[in-house]
Amino acid sequence: MAKKKRGRKSTTVKKASEKKTSKMVPLSKIYDSASMYTTHPIRNYEISKKFYEEVLELSVNLEIPMAGWYEFCLPVKGAFLGLSQYREESGDFKPANSLNISINDVEKAKASLESKGVTTSDIIDYPEMVSMISFEDPDKNNIFLIGPPRVKSESK
Repeated sequence: MAKKKRGRKSTTVKKASEKKTSKMVPLSKIYDSASMYTTHPIRNYEISKKFYEEVLELSVNLEIPMAGWYEFCLPVKGAFLGLSQYREESGDFKPANSLNISINDVEKAKASLESKGVTTSDIIDYPEMVSMISFEDPDKNNIFLIGPPRVKSESK
């Protein structure tokens, strides 16, 4: 029968330089291209849900009321808009900078939004680049719809 060793196990203290380090990997090698999110803070989910479903015609992807988190599918595969419920203890409410969505026709987009009661900016034309409109959701988060340029050149 084998004898059991008695006493304390020997422990070795590793020096800081001997710590196991993981190999440095550039972020560009570990991005997951399956999805992308942008987030807007909101005050009232029911009001925001109605806006994003009925006005922008986006579908709900996920609702987690207990966490104050809601997601809508954006018109690009794997892209989502997260809506984060504002909480008073977070301090002052601050709308997000902007959400930019590519479209095919800025004039049709403007007409569609205005027919639903949304106030939009005038069409902004950047010749040879883009044409776009801007508007706000119920919590004053900025949204831009950006399409192909209507103006091909400033001079003719």
